[in-house]
Amino acid sequence: MRIISRRGEIMTPCMKVISMMGDGYLWMVLAMVFYFLTDVSLPWLEVGVTAFALELIAYKFIKQTTTRKRPCHANIGIINLVIPQDEFSFPSGHTAAATVAALLFSIALPAAAPFFVMLTILIGLSRIYLGVHYPSDVVMGFVLGVFSFTIALFIV
Repeated sequence: MRIISRRGEIMTPCMKVISMMGDGYLWMVLAMVFYFLTDVSLPWLEVGVTAFALELIAYKFIKQTTTRKRPCHANIGIINLVIPQDEFSFPSGHTAAATVAALLFSIALPAAAPFFVMLTILIGLSRIYLGVHYPSDVVMGFVLGVFSFTIALFIV
């Protein structure tokens, strides 16, 4: 994989930090900060909670249904640079959650939308770089995030 071939002493710590930003805790804290320190409304928060809940439920269901081995477990030549949270790779939950967050926070701060989109892309790339996801896992994570957010908008 081309991304893995770019590993280096400087990039690896950066990619680990970027990947950790997609763990989910950051999004919850940031949502609370946005809710209490900006003029976003309760429906904004409800959309976010609903979208993250839908994403998490779908992510866990798809992961347990497809049982796709992670690149670091399926390919002898790929070494994981972080410890995966579980055994399976499809889809990327980090990318799905980052996509939901990017859409949610872009509503609250439209001027910051490019930053949130770039962060989502970097989180997805970091997961490939670290050897725990295939590119298709990241693409499906993005699709899952968009789908979850869109459904949440209709529900709320």
